[in-house]
Amino acid sequence: MSSSNEFIVVGVDDSDAATEAARWAAQEASRRKCELRVIHAFTLPAVAGYPDYSSGSVELQEVMRADGEKMLGRIAADLRRRHPGLPITTRAVYERVPVALRSESVGARLTVVGSGGVSRLSGAFLGSTALAVASTGPAPVAVVHLGDRGRTTGPVVVGIDGTATSEAAIAFAFQAAQVRGAEVMAVHVWSDLVVSGSHRLQNPLIDPERIRQQEREVLAERIAGWADKYPDVPVRQILVEGRAVPCLLGYAEQAQLLVVGSHGRGGFAGMLLGSTSHALIIHSAAPVVVVRPDPVR
Repeated sequence: MSSSNEFIVVGVDDSDAATEAARWAAQEASRRKCELRVIHAFTLPAVAGYPDYSSGSVELQEVMRADGEKMLGRIAADLRRRHPGLPITTRAVYERVPVALRSESVGARLTVVGSGGVSRLSGAFLGSTALAVASTGPAPVAVVHLGDRGRTTGPVVVGIDGTATSEAAIAFAFQAAQVRGAEVMAVHVWSDLVVSGSHRLQNPLIDPERIRQQEREVLAERIAGWADKYPDVPVRQILVEGRAVPCLLGYAEQAQLLVVGSHGRGGFAGMLLGSTSHALIIHSAAPVVVVRPDPVR
């Protein structure tokens, strides 16, 4: 079933959010006809929950590995029942989650993580973990929220900011729409503080309609080549004057997927996302895919 050596990675723990993320990732791997790699990363707790072991003991590490492998077995069995024939591999890794998933995701089509819950095993808040993975991942990162329910109708929404940063996001969105048989909704949100409110009266040289037309042309130019490459994917171009986050969150309400680029620095020296992608990960009603420019493949 797999296509050459293509694969999707999903990070899991014992939380409900991670279970939903794994199911979403399996559905995505099935659509794309590629392998699914289910990864559980663990580290020794700062204060051991096992009184018979010291916090740095090899014995405790092996106990935690065994617990993780049992959990991986349960998750893999559930996914195989839902997707017979899907190639699934599992691995328990002794490492911090962002570090482990970065390593495991080199060459991946997508990395998937859950958000919106707390791991009972580690006590980690999955929202912060998702942000860290999205900041450092070498592949596009999908953040699946607890309660997303795997919507299979509606468009794939992609945010376009008029810079090269959004180019990789547009490419991902068209591909995602193609495998879903869905429409791409390309949303370009623009604002010009100079022409807003009372400043319009103070600066008659600024023509809001001319700016609007320029932004419309920016959107059309960004989409044109991809629409030609994916002629079977319907495209709707939406130009909105306002603020990016509330506008995109509104369109995400009925979307299957929300795709955005990130201006944030990658790697461990600067674990930052752009403010827009950061806010969307936290608040979006749909799964969010963050695509950084020039991902490592």
